[in-house]
Amino acid sequence: MKLPTVLPYFAAALLTLLPALAQSPSRPVPGKPEPVPPFLQGKPPAPEPTNPPARPFHDSRYGVSFTIPPAWNITRRDGDVSTFNLDARNAAHTAQMRAVASISFNPHPYSTFSGALFYYSVTPNVTANQCAAQAIARAPHTVSTTQVAGVPFTHGYDEHGGICTESRDEIYTTPHNNVCYRFDAVINNFCGGDVSGVKDITERELNDVRRRMQSILDTVRFDD
Repeated sequence: MKLPTVLPYFAAALLTLLPALAQSPSRPVPGKPEPVPPFLQGKPPAPEPTNPPARPFHDSRYGVSFTIPPAWNITRRDGDVSTFNLDARNAAHTAQMRAVASISFNPHPYSTFSGALFYYSVTPNVTANQCAAQAIARAPHTVSTTQVAGVPFTHGYDEHGGICTESRDEIYTTPHNNVCYRFDAVINNFCGGDVSGVKDITERELNDVRRRMQSILDTVRFDD
C-alpha cells in the first residue's frame, strides 16, 4: 500500500483518540488535585461501642441518681475496677464509696490515656468546712464553686505523677444534713509514650475525656 493512502487513516485514528487522551485520569489537570490511590487513603474511625447501653443509677439511701453512658461499666464494690482511696487521695478515711463508673474502651488508643473513672461517695458526720476541705488538695491548686443539679458544690482538683501527670482528679463536694456528698472525675495516663510507641495524650484528647466525664455529672439529680 502506498504512503499517501495510509496517512488519511492514521490521521482519522489520531483524531478519534485525542478526546480520550485528554480525559485520561493519568494526565493531571491544572488546578485540580490528583486523586489519592486507594491504598494511601485513610480509614474512617471505627464506631464507638454501645454496649452496655446507657442506663440509670440510683442510690435510694442517700437520694442520688445519674446516668451511665453507653460502653461504661458501673459497680458498687470498691476494688472491682479500682481502689477508691488511691484515686481519691484526700477523701476522709470515713468516706463510703457508693459507686464507680469506668469507661470500657479507649477512645484514644494511640495516646497514653489509660482510663477514666467517675466516683460517687459520701462521708457521714462531717461539718460543712470539713466537706469543702476535701476539695482542697494542695496549694496552689485553685478552688471554685460550681452548680451540680442546682446545688452549689466546691470544685477543686488533685494530680500526681513522676515523669508526667499520671492521674488528675476533679473533685466536687457539697454538705447536706451532716453528710458530705462527693464526686471524683479521675483521668489516668501512663508515662513514656515515645518508648511505648504511642504519643503523649494531647490537650484536645484530654478535653474530649473531660467532656465525657462532665456528661455524667450533668445528669446528677437529688431526690426531693
